[in-house]
Amino acid sequence: MILNSLKNYLNFNIVNPSIKYLSLVAFFTGIIISYFYTVLVILQKYTGYSEFLIGLVASFGPLGLIFSGFFVTKLLKKFGFYKIIFISTATQGLCIILMLEFFNPINLSFWFFILGIMGGLTWMTMDTWVNIVSNNSNRGKSIGIYNSSVTTGLALGPLIVAIFGTSSRISLIVCMLLVGLKIISLISIKKFVNQVVIPEQSSRMKLSILSISPFVFFAIFCAGIEDSSFLALFPAFMINDLFTDKQIGLYIFIGGIFGVVCQPFIGALSDNFNKRIIIFILLFSHIFWLVLLNFSNSNAYLIIFALMISGFASTSLYTVTLAYLGERINVTDIAFATSLFIIIYELGEYFGPIIVGFNMNIYGNSGFIYTLSSFIIICIVFGIIRSFFQKK
Repeated sequence: MILNSLKNYLNFNIVNPSIKYLSLVAFFTGIIISYFYTVLVILQKYTGYSEFLIGLVASFGPLGLIFSGFFVTKLLKKFGFYKIIFISTATQGLCIILMLEFFNPINLSFWFFILGIMGGLTWMTMDTWVNIVSNNSNRGKSIGIYNSSVTTGLALGPLIVAIFGTSSRISLIVCMLLVGLKIISLISIKKFVNQVVIPEQSSRMKLSILSISPFVFFAIFCAGIEDSSFLALFPAFMINDLFTDKQIGLYIFIGGIFGVVCQPFIGALSDNFNKRIIIFILLFSHIFWLVLLNFSNSNAYLIIFALMISGFASTSLYTVTLAYLGERINVTDIAFATSLFIIIYELGEYFGPIIVGFNMNIYGNSGFIYTLSSFIIICIVFGIIRSFFQKK
């Protein structure tokens, strides 16, 4: 049955045609973020920033993204998809220039906050888009295709680091080239983007949506903690173990691209099996990669294998939880529900680098592993308790 589901998953005719245009924008969004973040963390570490300071600076990005979540629905209604993504992309390019040219913690923090606001507008707009044009029979597939594009971009960013290294001038040139390509791709699909009709959205902030599945919202909160901590501090973790910037970029690329390869299987599974069970499997996968990392003893092969598991678990958890949410809410609430979903995720992204960076300052690399493991274990226990009471 899974093979048939996978075959159907690869049939792109059953998803809304606009998904392929969304995926192009998502690809460039992913590659810009992963390249810039990887470069920035390595440059901060080489400059002598502590893990806590790196985490603190990085936390301003999610803080800006959380802030944007409270007005994205109104902006969508007023301006539509195209204008929001275009303006946010151009502003992000400006932020990157100012961050790389004026490299100090205060400047980085301020522009990270602005970068986060613009990134939030882009992410929430794209996630709303994919849920609006999908239905319950193809939502897992649609989100899987979209998320595969994001993840492919996220995987390729570190590969560019592996090829060119982290010279600040090269980094600036590459970032501007990538932003330019994203703007060109967006302009080229303008007419297709404008064909996507946004249904009338409820103006009420229905926080009761949180009660639909507290476990799923807690899972995405923990996913935010892990994803941002990985992005902000894993390169520092590797530098502590004396790996080079090019090795770091290559290893993260391998893990990320494995996550992309797994997306068709996860998309097929999520459209045909219990999504709650899949979420548990993915949470246990998060534990597994951290255990492998703990016992890797700087062995490159074990680290690469652990990163492959991480790529699979992180990418898939976002896909499945977003699909699970989309099938359980009314279309009139999709924009706000998606914004709330991302705000919860970004709360995790905000706290993650601060908490993990603080513990790494005290306990070294062990602080990275044990802090992330603790959050995932708490989430699993919470999910089991919730499942037990639901059955009762």
